[in-house]
Amino acid sequence: MSKRPTKADRRRAKRRLYWGLGAAAVALAFAIGLWWGGGTPTRPRAKAVVKHVAKAKPTPKPKAKAKPAPAKQPAPAPAEPQRPALPRVALIIDDMGHGTQPLNRLLALRIPLTVSVLPHAPQAQAVARRARQAGLGVMLHLPMEPVNYAAMPKGTGLLMTNMSRPEVLAVLSMDLARVPQAQGVNNHMGSLYSRSAARMEPVLIELKKRGLFYVDSFTAADSQGLATAQRLGLVTARRDVFLDHSSNPTDIDAQFQRLIKLAQKRGAAIAIGHPQANTIAALERWKPRLHKKVQLVLAKELVKKGS
Repeated sequence: MSKRPTKADRRRAKRRLYWGLGAAAVALAFAIGLWWGGGTPTRPRAKAVVKHVAKAKPTPKPKAKAKPAPAKQPAPAPAEPQRPALPRVALIIDDMGHGTQPLNRLLALRIPLTVSVLPHAPQAQAVARRARQAGLGVMLHLPMEPVNYAAMPKGTGLLMTNMSRPEVLAVLSMDLARVPQAQGVNNHMGSLYSRSAARMEPVLIELKKRGLFYVDSFTAADSQGLATAQRLGLVTARRDVFLDHSSNPTDIDAQFQRLIKLAQKRGAAIAIGHPQANTIAALERWKPRLHKKVQLVLAKELVKKGS
């Protein structure tokens, strides 16, 4: 059985309690004082951290490759003196259409030529068509009455001095229809008909309406073809040289010499020849010399519009 505490025990117990409470209060006060006086500890400033971080350098751009120095070009060769323009020559071969063999030989030359086709020759249409397809110039070789017509064989499609204007235009239209590839016209014979400006006028007016040019074959010294065409404002020209008035090879060669000299003097010339063997053989011989001395062109390139 436990002993009941005395008053003295109770007093001692209270004193111990008071001392404990006092000590706890002092300790609490001391702790509060420390917190209030020292403040809350802070983290190191960001600046201090930044000092130890290396600044990131921008990525360098790749350097452009240096262009290689241009290679030194050799000094240009001295320019050759410019050759003067060659005089121009148009070669017209008349009386075409009686066969295809002459055309074959002319095509084999491979030079600019103009063929003038007789409208009522047996192979007229075939020759005109093939020549045009091959790039040659094509003309209608329009028959006109010559001075000595009474002594010559009669033909179809001939313009006569005793015809009326409507008759002349009817024959002309018929002849043109036989050679639809024609770009121009020159006269076949016509030493009588071409002397009259009044006779030539309706023919030339009709050619102008159709957009065709006219080359005066100049079969008469007093031909009115060129002058009348110029007066009417037609695109026109005239023949300068007959290559084969004589069929002798020596004479034909002489005419080629004359043609070149005339072209060199005037700057241009038109020659007329025929599809006979000696003329074509002369063309074959003269081809290299012609290329050196003149520029061969089609007849349409040497005609000019009259005023």
